[in-house]
Amino acid sequence: MSVTVTKIKPAFSDDRGAIIDVLEEEVHHTGIITFSGDAVRANHYHKKQTQYTYITMGKVELKTKDAKNPDAPVQKFLLEPGDLATIPPFTIHSYRALEPSSMLCLTTLKRSSELYEEDTFRVEPL
Repeated sequence: MSVTVTKIKPAFSDDRGAIIDVLEEEVHHTGIITFSGDAVRANHYHKKQTQYTYITMGKVELKTKDAKNPDAPVQKFLLEPGDLATIPPFTIHSYRALEPSSMLCLTTLKRSSELYEEDTFRVEPL
């Protein structure tokens, strides 16, 4: 499975605002991550969990690479508000804010458990 980026459109919208259905998958952690301009985060991969990233504000460059293949090319994605990136296991990923940004991060493992750090493998920056 490779990284996918989907533009999420509102499920409903009227003069009061919009309802946006971000994800209909099982998750065990939901967090908000903020970036100052040009901040870099992540530079790791997970062997067990899938990570979903939904951009709520700003612009973020996502770089990914197959952790199982040292010769795999680095892929780059420009993420903007409304974009949902699905990052499967064994995918190295890093984020670089192009401006002050924030994202909703949803994962299939609990972040508060030891399993999260046991499943986080840090790498050199992409």
